[in-house]
Amino acid sequence: MKLRHVRPARLVIKLLSLIQNHLWLFFFSLILALFSILGVVGYRFLVRHNVNPQELLSFFGSPLESLNSTNGITNFLILGIRGEGGDSPNLSDTIMVVSYDHTQKTPSIISIPRDLWVPSLKAKINTAYHYGEEASPGAGIKLAQAAILEDLGLPINYTAVINFTLFEQAIDLVGGVDVNVIPGFTDTEFPIPGREKSLPISSRYESISFPQGLNHFNGATALKFVRSRHAEGEEGTDFSRSRRQQQVISSLRQKIFNLAFLLDQKNVDSLLNIIGANLITNIPSRLYPTLAKLALDSKDSPVKSVPLSITPDENGITILYNPPSFRFGGEWVLIPKDNNWNALKQYLKNHLNISK
Repeated sequence: MKLRHVRPARLVIKLLSLIQNHLWLFFFSLILALFSILGVVGYRFLVRHNVNPQELLSFFGSPLESLNSTNGITNFLILGIRGEGGDSPNLSDTIMVVSYDHTQKTPSIISIPRDLWVPSLKAKINTAYHYGEEASPGAGIKLAQAAILEDLGLPINYTAVINFTLFEQAIDLVGGVDVNVIPGFTDTEFPIPGREKSLPISSRYESISFPQGLNHFNGATALKFVRSRHAEGEEGTDFSRSRRQQQVISSLRQKIFNLAFLLDQKNVDSLLNIIGANLITNIPSRLYPTLAKLALDSKDSPVKSVPLSITPDENGITILYNPPSFRFGGEWVLIPKDNNWNALKQYLKNHLNISK
């Protein structure tokens, strides 16, 4: 292979490795930016990076033939956990399902409230991964997938567990992100890591504020922005947190897929190291060429957002509600309206156009 081909080939291999680690929300729609140089990848580079050349051929096939699916739909679960250094590091602060319809070649994102009740666990859904890992290291993914199936009727095919340290370090790597904050808000009870049991109780918290308008965040500030839970009014709800998380993810994705960033090998190496240290996934390496094809197939499709909220949707339907806390051990939880779990599952099927 000629020397001028070495740098592009290595970059493609590294980008394919990103898909292997499946940081789905970052790389879903724009990963094909550099696939025009795929042809320069040589056999020795594939072997050097433990990529089977025969597996690479799956890029040219149908993703439906390689990926697990149910009725033509592949579901990816993404969990954002707190990570070490805080109380209960395996609690899921962010829970999202990316549902891909192979027939329509369209992705949908379902942001799942962390307070959604799981009847079989007698606990909130954000505890599923935590309890699984507590019972047996490595079992967290299985229990989280089972909880999603029980509550929402969605069989999960693949899962990625992301430590929030990944977001913080990745944002700092790209020089910060720009986020349009609407509305501005103040949270006077943002928990300070390591002070969960400090006295007086007021010493456990700090006050954080975000003015309305365009804000430039570094990693630490962006993490506070997406994790804030105690602002007054609507911004103190999990639904607003989900919206803010998607804002930050979108801005970070734009920064990563700037060609100046992608063509800087030092940047790509650093991003790979950050991802490798902060992500757990059950996606086998043989599937990442297929995921690249998935991105190609859906690159022109808008990402649909499916709401799960206690407020009416665009059709006036309210699917969730907050029942009296005494019925759930004093906890603030969410369950389907009228406690009708089948209605919740049908609601999702309707939004995802699932006929069976």
